[in-house]
Amino acid sequence: MKFNTVRFGEIEVLDEQIFHFNKGIPGYEQLQLYTLITVDEHAPFAYLQSVEDGNLAFIVIDPFEFFSDYEFELPEAAKEELKLESPEHAAVRTIVAIKDKLEQATTNLVAPIVINRSNRRGKQVVLAKSSYTTRCRLFADDTVK
Repeated sequence: MKFNTVRFGEIEVLDEQIFHFNKGIPGYEQLQLYTLITVDEHAPFAYLQSVEDGNLAFIVIDPFEFFSDYEFELPEAAKEELKLESPEHAAVRTIVAIKDKLEQATTNLVAPIVINRSNRRGKQVVLAKSSYTTRCRLFADDTVK
């Protein structure tokens, strides 16, 4: 499938690279098809690009690369919706917010995106009773220049 994006121009993705979010992502419920785009020069950041709206792409990270102690229990309802039978099939990403400067970037650890790689189903899961925040700083003040 080929489609146009604001950030990457025209791109082509294979069906097996498209993830289906049955209920969309909160705030974008009408958009259900996404693909992950990695750009080497932008690592460790990637993009969760809507296949249905070329204007919409979320900057995402693998939270375990930044927060080695990050862990959560996936609710049973989410496991069922994703048809997730094994943790090894799960890919976890969190959405990044960059306001003015990269060194002030934050990520939402309360609502991770979980993708079942085996069936390409995705969901943003809001963790109940979480000690994490929606704006967790990625970098210490002197890490990024």
